[in-house]
Amino acid sequence: MSDNITSVQNTIFNYVIFITYTLYFLIIFGISNRAPEYLETLQYWVKIYVSLFLIIRFNFLRKITFNNLDRKIAFTAGLFLITTTIIDQIVQTYILKATKVLHKTNILN
Repeated sequence: MSDNITSVQNTIFNYVIFITYTLYFLIIFGISNRAPEYLETLQYWVKIYVSLFLIIRFNFLRKITFNNLDRKIAFTAGLFLITTTIIDQIVQTYILKATKVLHKTNILN
């Protein structure tokens, strides 16, 4: 049962990561105006999931064996901290402003 749950979590987590990268691609190249909203919502829920996963999985009352999913979650938690702190600010501040300027000048319309 536990292996089945881990497998499902792993699969869903891989899809979420793929969707996140796709949304970043759409934002950076100005392909979708709604992508930033979707990315913000997705990142919110991923942060909630990762936080709860880390709290439940690694609380001091449990003795666990570190597996591949644990490694992915821990690595992704670090990446989300970096991206939400630094990269998202760069994307939101500079690239979205540039996209708006290009739309105003009718270059992207």
